[in-house]
Amino acid sequence: MDNKNNHCGHTDAPLSEVLRLLRSATSEAFETAHPIPAAVNHSRAFHTHERERVFLQEWICVGRADEVAEAGDYLTHEVAGVPVLVVRQVDGSVQGFVNACAHRFACVVSEVKGQAKRFVCPYHAWTYDLSGALIRAPFMEMKDGFDPAEHHLRRIATEIWEGFLYVSLSETPKSLAKALEPFRAGVVGRYDMGCYRTVMRETMTWGANWKNLIENFTESYHVPMAHKKTFAKHKKPLDVYVCGEDSLHYGYHRAPQPSETGGGAAHPDNDRLEGEWRRMMVDFCIFPCQLVTVMPDFLWYISVQPSGVGQFQATWGVAIPPEVLDDILPEEYDRWLSDLRDYMNVANDEDKLLVEALFKGTSSPFLPEGTFHPIERNLWQFTRYLAAKCCGG
Repeated sequence: MDNKNNHCGHTDAPLSEVLRLLRSATSEAFETAHPIPAAVNHSRAFHTHERERVFLQEWICVGRADEVAEAGDYLTHEVAGVPVLVVRQVDGSVQGFVNACAHRFACVVSEVKGQAKRFVCPYHAWTYDLSGALIRAPFMEMKDGFDPAEHHLRRIATEIWEGFLYVSLSETPKSLAKALEPFRAGVVGRYDMGCYRTVMRETMTWGANWKNLIENFTESYHVPMAHKKTFAKHKKPLDVYVCGEDSLHYGYHRAPQPSETGGGAAHPDNDRLEGEWRRMMVDFCIFPCQLVTVMPDFLWYISVQPSGVGQFQATWGVAIPPEVLDDILPEEYDRWLSDLRDYMNVANDEDKLLVEALFKGTSSPFLPEGTFHPIERNLWQFTRYLAAKCCGG
């Protein structure tokens, strides 16, 4: 039977109808619920709405804290079309800015990452120190009453949680750490993800809606079938997966590796993990758009940003515990890193086919109702989060 709720799943679907579909999709318990309405991933009106309600308000992961380890280290990113700059300060704190000059708003820093003592706008050479203060503005003495102290880079809220860097464009963001404390205390805090060292950072562009990647990553039902070259080799049966508690801030599931040793298990020198957690994998999503797989010997994160209804950019990175890295000989490191990058590229290619197929398939206005597998509960949680942010007020 056709799902009437999906008959408006087109780019021209009006916002009111998409919100109605979204409310309806989250009104049922998980056991009888249906997948996210197709219109939510295709409507141009909803795309504009979620930019305002989600990306301009929420905490967005822009990278890892160890990527800006020293004073002057910086990262650039883009959030909802807003270029941002994150800089390690002299006092050891990290501060985020809108990456736009206080003169006529040219983007100040074009590199993805680097190290600087000051930032010079390429347009008119206005120069800022690490705190964003204007320290040089050529020829502006010609303007009566010009006060450099009144012209500085615009600061944005910045927070570090478990080794990850976040920014928020909201004027009054709520504490991310407070919202995630139950998850940290009960699950991921035992890994000490902040000690993992980042070894690569990449960005990819795919032809799908950003939420399609969230849908794909938050369930492992597809892994045995779709990741035969990569993740399926861990051979975790589907019946060992456990979905976490319901939350409007995060969703996760976990499963142990079969073996006490080898890939996915803790290094003998790992004194942070005990019992089955020494071989436990946790896949989680920090809503709205950060995806993480953490294991005792490996961490993979993705931060997703929409470029349009049917395109997104995903910045991803890999971090490795120090005791694992210490075992890699210096002369073997480049080869090890190259092999790891190749492995991750294969895994991403496997997922790209699925994510783009999901976007293409849901473009149809004629769809069945759909259903969930028991270990797809995190998709339902994400849909509830989206409805809470986009359908209220």
